[in-house]
Amino acid sequence: MVTVSRAVLLVLMLVVAINIFLTASQALDLEHREVAKIAMGAKGYVSDEVWYVDAARNILRKVFGLVPRMDVPRATLVYPDKDLAKEASKQASSYGVKVVSDLYTEIPAIYVEAKSIESIERFARATNASDIVFGWMLGDAEGINEYLNLEHPPMAKYIIALTMVLLGDRPFLWRIPSIAMGALLVILTFILTLEITRSENLALIVSALVAVDPLVRNMASIALLDIYVATLTALAMLYAVKGRLRLCAALIGFASTFKFSALLGIVPLLLYVLKRVAQTTRRFIDALFDSIYYLILTALFFTVFQVATSIPLIVYLGLDTWVNNSILNAISWHLSIKCVGEGCPQPSAPWDWFFGLNIFPLYIENGRTIAASGIVPLYAVTFILMILAPPYLAKLRPRSRDTWMLLTGLFLGYVILWLAGAKTQYSFYAVHLAPYIHMFLVSICFELADRGRLLELFNSWVKIFTYLWGVVLQLFEE
Repeated sequence: MVTVSRAVLLVLMLVVAINIFLTASQALDLEHREVAKIAMGAKGYVSDEVWYVDAARNILRKVFGLVPRMDVPRATLVYPDKDLAKEASKQASSYGVKVVSDLYTEIPAIYVEAKSIESIERFARATNASDIVFGWMLGDAEGINEYLNLEHPPMAKYIIALTMVLLGDRPFLWRIPSIAMGALLVILTFILTLEITRSENLALIVSALVAVDPLVRNMASIALLDIYVATLTALAMLYAVKGRLRLCAALIGFASTFKFSALLGIVPLLLYVLKRVAQTTRRFIDALFDSIYYLILTALFFTVFQVATSIPLIVYLGLDTWVNNSILNAISWHLSIKCVGEGCPQPSAPWDWFFGLNIFPLYIENGRTIAASGIVPLYAVTFILMILAPPYLAKLRPRSRDTWMLLTGLFLGYVILWLAGAKTQYSFYAVHLAPYIHMFLVSICFELADRGRLLELFNSWVKIFTYLWGVVLQLFEE
C-alpha cells in the first residue's frame, strides 16, 4: 500500500475541484445556450444525449411506471399526425395549458406546461394525443417517445433516470452523473499512476493533465456513455496492475453494462496474464490456457451482469425480445458500419484520435465548436513513443512498461474492433484511452530524461534497423 502525504492529498483535491468546476461550468453553459434557443426549435440536448436521455425517460415511465420530479408540470404530447398536433396547439389556451414549443418536424408533438398534471392529461384526452411524456421536452426524432436504446446496455440510462426522479429533469441535472464520473476518473488516474510509478509527483502531474484534458472535460459535461466506461475501466485496470486479475475481469464485465466497448479491457487484461506467465513458468501452454481461462471468466461475468442489470427490461419486453435486441442485434450493430454519407458524423480510425483527425463535433453554435479531441500535441507524441518504446521496455523493464501495456492494450482493442467491421468509430471514444495516454507519456518522458535511457532507446532501434538491413542485403547477395 502506497502512502500519500497530506500535502499531496490537498493538491489532488484542488485538481479534482478544478475538474469539477470546468465540467460543471460547461454543462451549465450548454443548458443556458440551449434554453435560450427553445423559441427557435432547440430542445436542450447536446450530441447523442437525445438518444440516451430520452431513452432513460422512456425506461423510467414505461418500465418503472414513474415520472420525473417536476416543479412545474410539463409534458410532450405526441399525436397520430401533424394536423392533430397543430390543432391541439391552437386549443391549448382554452384548457389552461401553455404551449412552450410546437417546433417539431420529425414527430407530431407539442411541449406544454400547466398548473397540474391532471390539466395536461385532460387536455391530452380532449385533443386525442396518442402519448404523454412528462418531464423535459422530447428530442425531435421519429419514434423517440418509444425509443429504449436497446443497442446499448441500460445502466447509464438507469442512473440518468434516477437523477430525473431524485433531482429533476433538465439538461444540467442529466449531466451530474457524468460530472461525478469525470472527477472519479481523475482520482483513479492518480491512484493508478501512483501504484505503477510509486511517485506522488508523477501521479499528480498525470491526474492534472487528465483533469484539464479537453476531451475528458467535454465528455464529462454531457450525458453520454463513454465517460462511465472510461472511469470503470480505470478501476478495472487498477486491479490488473495489483495482480488481482479475477476482480479485473469482474469489473470489466460490470463496466460492459454501460457500453459494450468496456469489453476491450480484455486486451490489457490478457497482457497482464502474459506478464504473470513470463514471471513464473514462462511456458507457452500456460499462457494459452490462462488466456482462455480469463476470456471465459470475463464472458461469464459479462453474461451475469448483463442479465442481472436488464431484469426490468426483460420483464417488460420478454426474454426473447431482449436477447434479440440487446445482445444479438446489439453485437451485430456494434460490428457494423452504422451511418455514412450526408448528414452523418465523420468517422475516425483509432490512430486518427492521436493526431486530431476526423474529429467528432459535439456542439456547434455561431462558429464555436466543442470537439471531441484531446491535447493533440501530447497525444501525437504519445503515439510515436508508443510505437518506438517496445525494444527499450523489453530490455530495461522500466515502470513505464505497465503504462504502455494499458495504453497499447486498449488501443489494440479498438484496432481489432475496427478490423472486425466497426469502421464507424468516433473520436469521442478516445476518452477511454485518455488516462493511459497521459500516464504513459509522463512516465516515459521522466525516464528518458536520463541520457543513458534515451541512448538505450536510440541504440535499440539502430540495432533493429542494422539487422533488417543485413537481411535485405542477404536477399541480394550472390
